[in-house]
Amino acid sequence: HRLLAQEHTSRITRPPTTTHPSPFKMADLVQPTKPPTAYWLWLSEKRPALTKELGKTKGSDVAKFAGERWKALSAADKKPYEEKAATAKKEFDAEMEKFLAAGGVKNKRKMKESKDGKRGSKKARADARAASGMPKRPPSAYFQFMKENQEAIRKEVGPGKTASAVGALGGQKWKAMTAAQKKPYEDKVAKMKAEWTKAMEAWKKNGGGANAEAGDEEDDDDNEEEQ
Repeated sequence: HRLLAQEHTSRITRPPTTTHPSPFKMADLVQPTKPPTAYWLWLSEKRPALTKELGKTKGSDVAKFAGERWKALSAADKKPYEEKAATAKKEFDAEMEKFLAAGGVKNKRKMKESKDGKRGSKKARADARAASGMPKRPPSAYFQFMKENQEAIRKEVGPGKTASAVGALGGQKWKAMTAAQKKPYEDKVAKMKAEWTKAMEAWKKNGGGANAEAGDEEDDDDNEEEQ
């Protein structure tokens, strides 16, 4: 009886445990998907007709053909798609603010998944940029060095070696170079970058920014300098 009395007393005197529900669960946070640009809105609407007119279904062929057609459209013909894209962009910005305020972390490198669950390929994105007329980003000084010296490095590595072996030796050589030895490549790339910047400004001014997929910038993977 004494044990039962003690258990009964402890149930009465023990303070109730209170839980405060979290306003959100981190797992429930989903980063908003970037909206399509005017070009991609137009393309999604016109793709069947373009494919039929072209007589081909290969993605790169359709992308190139569509890019040429888009560039040929008048400002008036592009305007409805640009207005839709602008509205979608405002809604996206508002959703992104809510996402970040709730503790979400922006993932800049996130790629949109296709309906079959496969991620868009690097080649497909490159084809889309080429079709849009987007100026190609110049290489880094290191990659310019590799471009000009690849054959010599390949011979030094020896036959039958993989591309990674050539890259490894090239990276070692680049790191061992003095600032004076690197300067010619850096100067050359600086000039190329200045020309590219002007070309990009002209491209965007002429509506070229609408030709690239939303949030899809040129891949930097092949431009990263060997440290």
